[in-house]
Formats: sequence, structure tokens, C-alpha cells
Amino acid sequence: MRVLLAGWFSFDEVIATVGDELGADVVTGWLTDLGIDHDVAWAPYMERGLDWRDVDPADYTHLVFVSGPLADRPLLRELTETFAGAQRWAVNVSVVQESARGLFDRVWERDAAGLARPDLAVEGPDPEAPVLAVAFTPVQGEYGERSQAERVRGAIEEWLADRALRWFELDMDLFEKPHARRPAQVEALVRRADVVVSMRLHALVLGLKHGRPVVACDPISGGAKVTSQATALDWPLVVPAEELTAEALDAALQRCVSGELAEQVRAAGDRGRAGNARARVWFEEQLAG
Repeated sequence: MRVLLAGWFSFDEVIATVGDELGADVVTGWLTDLGIDHDVAWAPYMERGLDWRDVDPADYTHLVFVSGPLADRPLLRELTETFAGAQRWAVNVSVVQESARGLFDRVWERDAAGLARPDLAVEGPDPEAPVLAVAFTPVQGEYGERSQAERVRGAIEEWLADRALRWFELDMDLFEKPHARRPAQVEALVRRADVVVSMRLHALVLGLKHGRPVVACDPISGGAKVTSQATALDWPLVVPAEELTAEALDAALQRCVSGELAEQVRAAGDRGRAGNARARVWFEEQLAG
């Protein structure tokens, strides 16, 4: 027995969802536990695994299509006709066009008239990996040719993708059409991250304010306000634009998740609050003068 696992993630012509892949992960786990040989067919644009159009259909006894709507579409018909010699099963699907049922020998529906079953994505391991809040910055014209923002951002994005890291973007702009963004919303996100990766001064500050280690990535050749602020807070983890590589980011992230910087995180927050107190004293003196 050999199974080919497919889904809407198997077609270049379709952008599948995260839920589709999670469903496939669950079925892959079942097959692994049962000791059954299997492959997963990925769309070429995903740049991983095999393309079902390139394999020999005779190599597989079963085709298992996982998750999503089941409709009698040309892509699905092409797939099932290619593997006409195999047992064709559909698992965790919503049959939205009754004629599509005939493309498969067996169907496990997640919903239908009078029927509701839990989606497979509810199962599976909860990955124990750090969640990163990442703050990018646009090119800052005031720095002229010293600005390396585009290259630094590209290197960070490639690193996040290559390492399959869990991350979300921390947008620091005050307005995103059609609504304003409030600082409290951004700070709430910071508190839900394990590590902050920041090209921006204020994401560095907010990370340390809320007790999160920060990988500060200065996008300006020779260093500018990000490096200066890290110095003011005595924060040691700054990656200069000239030294920003995947390996440098790996090393910085490892330091963040190891716990070795916990005392520096606390001290940086204290130093920031003490600096604010001095600024207030100065301000009040100016008013009194």
C-alpha cells in the first residue's frame, strides 16, 4: 500500500488555506502511526515535496484528497482521472456539488444536510516554538544612501520563511484605512509575543518595556537611532545592517529564547523608566524657569 495525499494545496492554480495544510498534517500523522508509505503532493509554487503531475500514478494504491470544498471542477477531475487506477478517498470535505461525490470511492464529510463533524485541524500537536513579533521599517530618506532598509527587510523575511518561524507583523503606523491604530493595540500584540525582531526604535522600546527580548536590527549603515536607543537602554543584542545574515539572526534568536538575557531585559526596562523620570524633572524645571 502506498498513499498519495493531495488537497487544494496541490495545485498552482489555487491558493489553499492554512486549514487545508493542517488537515493534511493530521492525516499524514495517521499514516505515519500506521506505518503506511505515503507522499504529499504540493503545488510547485510551494517549492516543497513532489508535483502530482510528475509522478507515476501506478506507484500509488490510494489517492486521499484532504479538506476543503468538493466540487466537480476541472482541476479535481484531472487529479482523480490521473489516479483512476487507485482507490480515491476524500476526507474532511464539504460536498458543495453533488456530482463531485462520484469522483471518489469514499467520502468523509465534515458537513452536509443534517451532519456536522469536527474539522481535522482541531487535532494535532501544539508546536512549542517561539512566536515572533516583527517590526519592519520603510526606507528612511533622511539617511540617504546609508539606508539599507529594503535589503535588511528582505533578509529578515527570507530568514523567517526559510526557518518556518511563527511570526506576525507588528505595524507601528497610526493609521490603516479606514481606521486608526491605537498604541494599546500594538502593545497588546507585543505582550503576546515571545521575542520581538525590530528594525524600528519604538518596537525595540516596547519589547523591552513589556519584558520581551528584542533582536534589534539597525537598517542604517554605520548605525543610527536603533543602535543609539539600544545603547541608552544598555541592550546588548543589536545586529548592524552590515552584519545581518540568517546565521546572525539564528544566533540572536537563540540568545533570546535561551533565557540568558532575562536580567538584561529587566534592567533595560528599569533603565528606561529611570530615564523617563529624569526627563520629567528636566521638563518641570523648564516650566518653572
